[in-house]
Order: sequence, then C-alpha cells, then structure tokens
Amino acid sequence: MVGSKSLVKRNRGALSWFLQRITALYLFVFLIAHFVIMHFVGTGEVTYETVAPRLSSPLWKAGDLLFLVFALYHGLNGLWQVLEDYTKSRGLRLFLYSLILTIGIILLVVGTVTIFSVKG
Repeated sequence: MVGSKSLVKRNRGALSWFLQRITALYLFVFLIAHFVIMHFVGTGEVTYETVAPRLSSPLWKAGDLLFLVFALYHGLNGLWQVLEDYTKSRGLRLFLYSLILTIGIILLVVGTVTIFSVKG
C-alpha cells in the first residue's frame, strides 16, 4: 500500500509540473501576440475608444478569459509549490492552501466580470 500512495503523489506532482509548463508556454505566446498587436498592428494611440471594439468581440473575450485562467493557475500553483516546500505544519499548509484557493476564486470572478463588462 505504501508504494501505491507514493505513486499517486508522484503522478499528481507530474501533472502539476506539466500544467505549469503548458500554462507558461501559452502565457508566453499570448503576451508576444498581445505586444505585436498593440505595438505593430494597431494604429494610432492606445485609448479605450480604440481598444474597446476589439475587446468586445467574442474571440478576444475567450482569449482573455483563457489568459486569466492560465495566469491564475500558473501564478497560484507556483506560489503553492514554494509554500509547500517550506511549510512543515499540516494545519498551516491547509490554511495557506485555502487562502490561495480563495484568492484565486475571487480574482477569477473579478476578472471574468471585467472581461464581460467591456462594451464596444
């Protein structure tokens, strides 16, 4: 039984490691695309009036929502991994995990409301 528990924990760590790399790759590609679109494809000054029509399209909303989810996962998972390495107390670890999860949910709700409130 001890071997199966360590295998489950090892697989969970591998999935977390893999998702951390996938989200990093997506974030990198998205940020490069954002930079190119804003500074080379876009015309004129960057103001709300010039950006709002683009942000109100369903494709941009989906991309921004995906960016929000991936950025939150990537950042909070990285924070959790660091805290898990240095926190020995189970109670403190549970508290910190709950705090990170709560912050993540709040940021996801606020970000989603913000993304869907932009009108062109």
